[in-house]
Amino acid sequence: MSFSEKLDFIMNITSTTNSVLARASAIDPSLVSRLRRGDRTPSKNQTYIRAMSEYFVRNCTTEYQKAALREFLQKDLPDNDTELIALIEVWFLEEIIPTNSVASFMDGLTNFQFKRVPNELDTDSLDIIENGESEETIFYGIEGKRKAVIKFLSLVIKRKTPTTLYLFSEESIEWLTEDPEFTARWAQLLFKVIQNGNKIKIIHVINRNLGEMFLGIEKWLPLYMTGAIEPYYYPKSRDGIFKHTFFIALDTAVVTSSSVGDGAKNAATFFYTDKNTIVALTEEYQEYFSLCRPLMRIFTPNHPGDYLSVLTEFEEEEGNSVLKSDMFSTITMPFSVAESICSRMDKDRREQILSYHQKRMKRFENSLQAYAFTEIVPLPNLQAIECGEAIINFSHMFASYSPMEFSKHLQHIVKLLQTFDTYNVHLIPTSKIYGCSIYCKEDVGVIIEKSTPPAITFAINESNMNAAFWDYMRLMLNKQPQNKTQRSITIDTINTIIKTLQG
Repeated sequence: MSFSEKLDFIMNITSTTNSVLARASAIDPSLVSRLRRGDRTPSKNQTYIRAMSEYFVRNCTTEYQKAALREFLQKDLPDNDTELIALIEVWFLEEIIPTNSVASFMDGLTNFQFKRVPNELDTDSLDIIENGESEETIFYGIEGKRKAVIKFLSLVIKRKTPTTLYLFSEESIEWLTEDPEFTARWAQLLFKVIQNGNKIKIIHVINRNLGEMFLGIEKWLPLYMTGAIEPYYYPKSRDGIFKHTFFIALDTAVVTSSSVGDGAKNAATFFYTDKNTIVALTEEYQEYFSLCRPLMRIFTPNHPGDYLSVLTEFEEEEGNSVLKSDMFSTITMPFSVAESICSRMDKDRREQILSYHQKRMKRFENSLQAYAFTEIVPLPNLQAIECGEAIINFSHMFASYSPMEFSKHLQHIVKLLQTFDTYNVHLIPTSKIYGCSIYCKEDVGVIIEKSTPPAITFAINESNMNAAFWDYMRLMLNKQPQNKTQRSITIDTINTIIKTLQG
C-alpha cells in the first residue's frame, strides 16, 4: 500500500482536513494535498512524518477509530501513546525507506550456498577459444558484446601466468542477465579466471537504484567468496548520458564500448590485443580509478586480511550503533570470560586477541558516555548453552561458551544495563536473520557477517548503502517496545536465565 493511500485512510477516519493536518505538521496545505493524491512522496528524512504520527494518535481516540486502525494495520494497538506514535511512523515509512532491497539482500546472503564448489569446476565444456587471433575486432549489439567478453575471458584463462583484471561498466547489464545460459557460462569462465590466480578490481556504479546495487552484489557473491575481487565506486554523481565499458586484462586484451543513454542494443564493442592499445586504455582506466573509493572490504576464512584493524577503525568512529546478531556481542564480554575462552584457542594468537579485547572493552564503555548502543538478539537457547553448543564469533574466530562463561557474560550485560542508559538490549523470540549479523553505525558504515558456511564479512561505508541499512535497522528497532518497564523486564529475563544456568 502506498504512502498516499495510508495517509488518505487515516485522515478519513479522523475527519482531518488538509489545512488542519498542515498546521499540525508545520507544512503547506498544498503539500498535504499532493501527498494525499500521490503526486508527491516524502523522503525518509522529513520531520513532518513524525509530526503527522503524533497528530493522528492525539485524534484517534474513539473505539470506532481504533478498531478501524487496528484492522487496517493487522495488529493490536499499544496502550502507550509513545509506542503507538512509533508504530504509525514505521507504518508510514515502510513505503518510503528502501528497506525491501536490504531485506532481499540479507535473505539472499543468509541462504547462499555454492551450487558447485569452485575448485571442482568442470571446464572441459567451456569452449575456450584457440590461440589463433580472430580477424574480427569489432562486435555489434548485445550478442556481439557477449562474444567479445567470452573471447576476453578465454584469453585470460589461456595465460600461463596470472594477471590483474580491471572491470567497469555503466551500460545496461541486459547482455549479462537476459540469457541464463550465457550468464552461467560467463560465471564459469570468471571462476576459472580466479582459480588460475588472477585478481580482479571492479568499479561498481552506485547511481543505479539501490535495488540494482544490492542485486548486483548478490549476483557477485560466489566470486566475492573467493577473496580475489576488490570492489570500488566513484563517489560523485554522473549525468548518466554517456556510458562506458572497460574490461582490461594487463598484457592480454581489452574490451571497450560506449553508448548514449540506454541505446546499447546496437552499440559497437571493440576488442584489442595490441600491447600499445592495452597500455593506453589501462592508463585511461587508472585515471578514473584514482578518483574512486573502496565500496567494501571483504573477509573470508581463507582471506581474513586485516579484519581486526577494520573493526577497530569502525568502532573508533563516533555515532549511535545498532547490532542485530544471533548471540550477544563480544563487545560486552568481560575480560575474565575472554581469558577463559582464549585458553582453548591457538596459543600464538591468544595474547594478541586478549590485548585487542581489553582495548575494545574500554573504547566501548567510553563511547556509552555519549552514544547509544542497542543490541537485538534472540532469547538464548538454554539447551545449547548447557551442552556447550552455543557458538560465538570471537574476534573472527569461532568458539563455544561453557554454561559458566555464558552466565558471567550475562551478568556483565545486566551491569551495563544498570549503569548506562545508552546501552539497550532487545530480546526477540526467534532470530529473524539466522546465521547473519548486521552491525550498523549511523552515518559511519555497516559490517555484515555471515557466520554459517560459507562464511563471509562485508565492511561497507558507502553513504547510500549505509543509510539503507540504518533505516532497515531503525524500522526493526521501532517494532520493539522501548520504555523503562521493558528495560526492567529485559533485566529480569536475563537474571532468570543466569539463575537457570547456575542451577
